[in-house]
Amino acid sequence: MKSSKNLCNYVVILLLLGAIGGINQTQAVQTPLPGSAIPQFVDPLPVLDVAGGTIKTLIADESEIVLHMREFKANVMPSTFVPVGGVYTGTWVFGYLPGEVIPTPTPAQATYTGPVIVATRGVPTQIRFVNELGNTATTNVALWKETIDGAIDQTLHWADPLNGEMNMCNHMIMPGMPPSMGCDQHYAGPIPAVVHLHGGDVPPTLDGGPDAWFTSDGLYHGHGYYTDPTVLAAGNEAVYRYPNAQEAAPIWFHDHLLGGTRINVYCGLAGAYDLIDPALVLPTGLHPVGLQQGVSGPVDLLIPLVIQDRMFDTTGQLYFPNIGLNPEHPYWVPEFVGDTILVNGKVWPFLNVQAKRYRFLIVNGSNARTYELFFVDPVSKANGPAIWQIATDGGYLDKPVKLDPALGQKLTLMPGERADIIVDFTGKQGQTLLLRNTGRTPYPKGAAPNGNTLGRIMQFRVQAGVVADASYNPATLTALRPAMVRLANPATGTLAPGVVAAKTRQMTLNEVMGMPMTVGGIAYPGGPLEILVNNTKWDGKRGDGTIRTDFNSITLNGVTNYYSELPNEGDTEIWEIVNLTADAHPMHTHLIQFQLMNRQNFNTSNYNKAYAAAFPGGLFIPAYGPPLNYATGNPRALGGNPNITPFLQGGIKPPLANEAGWKDTIMCPPGMVTRFVARFAPQDKAVNALDLNYAFDPNALGYGYVWHCHIVDHEDNEMMRPYKVVPKEGVIRTYIQGTDY
Repeated sequence: MKSSKNLCNYVVILLLLGAIGGINQTQAVQTPLPGSAIPQFVDPLPVLDVAGGTIKTLIADESEIVLHMREFKANVMPSTFVPVGGVYTGTWVFGYLPGEVIPTPTPAQATYTGPVIVATRGVPTQIRFVNELGNTATTNVALWKETIDGAIDQTLHWADPLNGEMNMCNHMIMPGMPPSMGCDQHYAGPIPAVVHLHGGDVPPTLDGGPDAWFTSDGLYHGHGYYTDPTVLAAGNEAVYRYPNAQEAAPIWFHDHLLGGTRINVYCGLAGAYDLIDPALVLPTGLHPVGLQQGVSGPVDLLIPLVIQDRMFDTTGQLYFPNIGLNPEHPYWVPEFVGDTILVNGKVWPFLNVQAKRYRFLIVNGSNARTYELFFVDPVSKANGPAIWQIATDGGYLDKPVKLDPALGQKLTLMPGERADIIVDFTGKQGQTLLLRNTGRTPYPKGAAPNGNTLGRIMQFRVQAGVVADASYNPATLTALRPAMVRLANPATGTLAPGVVAAKTRQMTLNEVMGMPMTVGGIAYPGGPLEILVNNTKWDGKRGDGTIRTDFNSITLNGVTNYYSELPNEGDTEIWEIVNLTADAHPMHTHLIQFQLMNRQNFNTSNYNKAYAAAFPGGLFIPAYGPPLNYATGNPRALGGNPNITPFLQGGIKPPLANEAGWKDTIMCPPGMVTRFVARFAPQDKAVNALDLNYAFDPNALGYGYVWHCHIVDHEDNEMMRPYKVVPKEGVIRTYIQGTDY
């Protein structure tokens, strides 16, 4: 973010401001506990229950899975942790609890992470999501609790259940003016939530978009709410039946509440959804859910590693700073970064491993933190073993990619990204290794993590003894799969042979800054006010409430939004993301997996001048939308922005080898154009197939999808846009709304 080059210390600064009275919002009930005061490597990593652990594993079949969204206690802190004022009995969290409702009070659960659902390609999975999160008056989770000044900021464009989604606060607040009409009051009411299958190739009604929320009392629903009409559901439930038609992939699910995603995910609403394909021929020793000894030997199950940073108070409860930088949004923190690392819901755990190969699925579940991961022996300081990546967000790579520590190569993951990896601990007997992190915050030019806290992820204790291992060895570079359909040529950074782009879209990432000021005796330091996609707010209206004539208005259940991206079903497009902000953003598209084509530097100073000059009056107008007409302003590309071509510097940079697969979330670095190839059709269809269409209607009931930054603090404050897929005419659908889902 532009406001500071050292936003790693940003939270501390805000806390100090609140403590000295410079800002009126405080969290007097909670006292932050420094991460440096929390013991490390005390407890083992929670692993799958089918491997003797505590993370619930659900094998999906044709029967319905019931997941209760519920608050409960989990043993997040180390077992040696002693809280202020008593004995630690667990941390209040949210989570997805399978099966019957767990009564309250109940003994603390081992972890809030999960469950892990293993689904099979071609076999639909029906899940009943039940919202039992309670309300702000009775919840024990501090972030929603009324009496602790929870983190919900009603000045953001958010779900606003009690006011019929009117969002009057968001539309009435003017830059530089304090909130009025009680807009600075915290929300008091039933807690809303919605579940998004991240990476899922699903109909729009099942996407779990930000407007599809429903409250715990069942009385309020977003205008995008949907539940299977063929199955009886209560008002606090949504029944989704996912088709599972896409290629095998390590996808996941998490909350996607409009304006509150950062809160619900922070509290624990996230799980894994491992889609396997029994028909996919894998090399010997590689199993759909792990590594296998030879052709038919025992299987060592994949171990999930969900990495998150968090903060806690002195009693061991979740803590979330809510001191804003600007009067317009008094509680919104532009980028939350914590001072404590959790893996699978446990603070700084360890894992005992043998001297053999292991397979891990790493998920960056943090709000804003980027991780650069590698292994190191803290005694000898030697880096290694190497990380071998075998799959990206959307499925297997064609062959393994070695991230060689001898060459300084690390596994870099931004929020929302996943990596399926193999690590070989052979020859490391008796060593205690660390999984380290050097990712700066903000990324890539912010402050380096403290090597004694945020620079440590978890500990691996390699047991003594030699172990026979006949599992798949990635060092052989044996093909992982039949060659994937290529939209982009990773060797050249161009379109793959035979691929023709129907359209090119060039869209910007914009940061709108607030100014330091004192309003009503309250001092605000100023900083990021909102971050926008193509300088456009979520609903497509301009900052002053006027409507662009070059956008399309679409009304769904009485609510009108204004769309600019309307790709045709079956079309292939090039999306160019021009990052005009100071930091990298992980951009995520719903519905599709895409392929990174290339990145290229541009002269930011000169382009910004041309960009600003294109606005009326020759000055940048925040939330105006793009300065030119979306369809005709730039003859080279849709998007309404000045042509980037004259400002490009240097050659194109093809994707890194471990990025050259199917992706749904991609890093867009500052000062660069990031180009990816998006095809609005199933992954496995050949480039020139005649049936480039979905089995479902991608415009069912008029619903759409979204694309956004996966720094969840950003997507909660306007860095998200809806888009619609225009369906082909005359297509015979086989997955029918109202019948199959």
